[in-house]
Amino acid sequence: MSSNIRENLSGIVSAFCFENGSIRECILCEENVIKTEYGDLIPKYGEDEVRKKYSQSISFYESGKVKSIYLESSTLIKTPLGTFPAELVTFYESGKLKRILPLNGKLSGYWSQEDEEKLCEEFQFHFPFGSFKTKIIGLCFYESGNLKSMTLWPGETIILKTNHGLLPVRIGFSLYENGKLKSVEPAYEITVPTSIGELTAFNENTLGINADCNSLVFTEGGNIQALCTSNSNVAIFEKDGSFETMKALVKPDPFEEGVFSLIPLEISFEGHYVKFSSDKTRIYDINTTRFTIINNSGGKPDSGLSCTDCSSCSLCKKNNYI
Repeated sequence: MSSNIRENLSGIVSAFCFENGSIRECILCEENVIKTEYGDLIPKYGEDEVRKKYSQSISFYESGKVKSIYLESSTLIKTPLGTFPAELVTFYESGKLKRILPLNGKLSGYWSQEDEEKLCEEFQFHFPFGSFKTKIIGLCFYESGNLKSMTLWPGETIILKTNHGLLPVRIGFSLYENGKLKSVEPAYEITVPTSIGELTAFNENTLGINADCNSLVFTEGGNIQALCTSNSNVAIFEKDGSFETMKALVKPDPFEEGVFSLIPLEISFEGHYVKFSSDKTRIYDINTTRFTIINNSGGKPDSGLSCTDCSSCSLCKKNNYI
């Protein structure tokens, strides 16, 4: 993509600029054609409609390279993962595709998430860790073109294969650049093996804006590297006789009186060390510390996918396991 695109734009309604005066982002009222290696793309310029956002039509890096385009209409974009319709695309400064959103509608009193979902297509995907058909919010790519993360449409659940069995996933997952599974957002509380024992993993506070970072993280070898837990209490006994318990916190909601929020305990592993993060951060040497774990299921499933009642479950069929 040429770096002089912004100097040739026509129909600029409003613009924000960098300190040097060059355009950072702008809204357009005339058709402009932006040539990219993914085809000719037309930024939004038409009149506002019930689901169209009043948002910048196009944004730039300071170098003048295109950073994002809010498309005038749904446009097919060819990616290494296949061809997908897109209403919003973002780019690396090199011009390589970074992110696509098939839909980019404005939710309001006149246009609900349910209305938007009716426009959302299902797509079929095939990976070494699972094949499934689902609706998505968006896809994010590494600059190399390999998939970095997939964000699922709200309410969608898929099943992925891990070293620890089949795992139900909501919100989405991320990958290492070599295609190995990096992180997932469990659909409900599960139990996973770690170097200090079996811990429950689930984060009910996850917002689901994107799946670039998730609460259950794997090493490239498939072992547990980090997790969030709401129902695992970890008693820690050190060689000097000191004792401490790490657990999730319950805090009052700062905006609503009488309402409390559960803040999950974050646990991560690096080499022979384990780090706990809640209201305080503690790091322990696994080789010289004893850990006792008490898991409280909280009334939720405490293991991976439970295939005990196929008559009331469609997950395997949806994800091509049966």
